Amino acid sequence: MPRSEAEIEQAIGWLTSIRFCQGLDRDQLASLAQELTVRSFAAGETIASPDDPVTEFWIVVEGELDSFLTDPRGREEFLGIVHQGETVGEIFILEKNPNRPARFTARTNGKLLVAPADALIRWVKIYPSLMQNLFFTLSERFKTVTGAGSRNVPSPRLGIVASSKLGYEFAGKIVAKLLRVGERLEVWSNQPERLIKAGCWPESLPFKHIDAGASPLLQPSPPLLDRRIVVCASAVQNDEYFKSLLGCDEILWLLEPNDAPNLMQAMAPLKFLQGDASDRVRIVWLLNPNLPVAPVLDGLTFKKSDVKIVVDSSMGSIARQEIQGIDRLSRALRGISIGIALAGGGAKGMAHFGVLQVLEDAGISFDVMSGTSAGAMAGILYASGMSPQDAIQNFQRDLTPSKLFRCLPNWHNLYLVSQYRRRAWDGMLRKYLHDWQLEQLSIPFRAITVDLVQARTVVRQEGDAVRAILESINLPVVSRPILRDGMALVDGGVLNNLPADVLAESGADFVVGVDVSSRVRPEFAGNRPDMPTTKMKNAGSIDTIFRIFESQAHNIGKLRNRAVDFWIKPDTSIYGLAEFHRTSEIANAGKIAAEHCFTELKQRLVDLEKRLVSHANSNKLA
Repeated sequence: MPRSEAEIEQAIGWLTSIRFCQGLDRDQLASLAQELTVRSFAAGETIASPDDPVTEFWIVVEGELDSFLTDPRGREEFLGIVHQGETVGEIFILEKNPNRPARFTARTNGKLLVAPADALIRWVKIYPSLMQNLFFTLSERFKTVTGAGSRNVPSPRLGIVASSKLGYEFAGKIVAKLLRVGERLEVWSNQPERLIKAGCWPESLPFKHIDAGASPLLQPSPPLLDRRIVVCASAVQNDEYFKSLLGCDEILWLLEPNDAPNLMQAMAPLKFLQGDASDRVRIVWLLNPNLPVAPVLDGLTFKKSDVKIVVDSSMGSIARQEIQGIDRLSRALRGISIGIALAGGGAKGMAHFGVLQVLEDAGISFDVMSGTSAGAMAGILYASGMSPQDAIQNFQRDLTPSKLFRCLPNWHNLYLVSQYRRRAWDGMLRKYLHDWQLEQLSIPFRAITVDLVQARTVVRQEGDAVRAILESINLPVVSRPILRDGMALVDGGVLNNLPADVLAESGADFVVGVDVSSRVRPEFAGNRPDMPTTKMKNAGSIDTIFRIFESQAHNIGKLRNRAVDFWIKPDTSIYGLAEFHRTSEIANAGKIAAEHCFTELKQRLVDLEKRLVSHANSNKLA
């Protein structure tokens, strides 16, 4: 039992932020806290073994646990991670099941709040909202385990519209990708000779020819088939040409930027399709590396989000951005979305480039990204197509002041402040992002800022990309709030330093969180915990402000980490918030952290795809 008022207050603080206790007032939380004890665990420790009697109810308040299901023969299967704020044991207690079939092992150091089993039974009788909260939690777990939580539905009847040589080539590339991920395909085309001549069609997959005006998708499908594809390959578009698309669940329209002005006219022949054709069309922009952003379609919207792919085979092989784009399109077709959230942390955020470089080299790409402050800055540049290696070089060069400036005392802090006071961020970033809009970037991005007028977070996913960064990195006190549209905008880290939640809410099935502020050096202005008071030094105002931001970034992320499925936590504790001149070193810390865990991440993503695709099979070609 908590032994002091301080321990009870700490327990109440933990309970306030978890879903299990939503709907309870402070007095009710205090009543629960009286019956809870705190138990610490160490990374690698086995917390519970299969067949252990279930006599306790746990709430994970710090750290994470791995859970493994054991079948009657003793074989184990990884179930998933129990995150901070989640509960363990309620099913077995409420069902009065004496033994658990699972093993729980500590993934990290952490703490549990522990209650006797009879306390949980009593609580749910006294407070009905607790039972509702448990029901909601168990429902979410069931969806996750079965794959029913995927918010995207695959398209077993797919149409592809290609009207240029580049389009013909890319049609072959996406079909080849679907074959590589194990799909069993049947492909029809009105002009297969055009696709074959383009030189990218997989030889192992023959075409079936269709006549104008016919649609094979309306005929019964063969057994053991994952997807039926109709490729319309022609420079002429008319009603007869498009009738082969009847019965499509989704239509990929392969476009180049110069097609944008005539898109409405080009789509006119689709009017004969049943229902609203715009609900089924997904625009796939085939972009040039010299202008790697999509045109903005004023007044024309589609239900399915577009996919932007930078096509560049000038080096004789498929370039990194094209590989990533094909991966994103392939996942979109299979109903899978993977996101990555990048935390704020000033110069510590340069570690994001190192993480992204390792993940990219490992063949891991993302469908959607989010970021706060330095995470928004690093992430938006990456989403625009800049390679991590180039970003590291650019930041190292752009944010290292002259030798004369470096002679000043505490120059790195002064230089960062001057970046804001001189409004230098705008000019530096526009060299790379020009006047591009967020919605034009290859990877959809959500940048976080905070509005002080309404005291709320604001999520930017459209509009000027540089402006979104400036709003997200706008440090209070150091810089004045940015006034725009009735809002006073400051650094997003004030309320949400690691915005994984916005990715989960947007439909991401799996979210990687990169926290560059998880470790903080126990030293401030030369003061250490073991230093006598008489020897402690007074800190300057700039040092104090930056340390407050660093402390806030370190602690506020703990409140929102439930949406993170996989953590990468670079050790940036030795670097200061303003030390952008050490970008290369900090990026290397990100590389080291990612190298330690990318193999596990790849396996987790493979398991995710298997689970979600297996669940979707029941919907295919019904």
